[in-house]
Amino acid sequence: MDFTLSTTPTYGTEACRVTGAVQLLWSGDVSFDGVMKYTGLSNDRDPILIEIGGTVPTNTVSGYHDTDVNLDGAVKYTGAGNDRDPILINVGGSVPTNVRLEQLP
Repeated sequence: MDFTLSTTPTYGTEACRVTGAVQLLWSGDVSFDGVMKYTGLSNDRDPILIEIGGTVPTNTVSGYHDTDVNLDGAVKYTGAGNDRDPILINVGGSVPTNVRLEQLP
């Protein structure tokens, strides 16, 4: 199955994100609990801060970690190309308390 084709059927509602003619998986569930959350208990933003050391938000960590949401080889909490912003965008962007649920058959 070619999941990049927007015509490929998937399970559930909004199971994938469509950008142009390409279908993509949602990124940002770094805690692997089936719920993408930007704020609140068990959110997916805090593990990124913990990964970079927890005290200096401008630190970065090199490598492809579970917290490297944008898969650029660096875990960043702040600044351009950070791994926190895609989570906010993927839960809806303007409402940080929104959540996105994983959809498995």
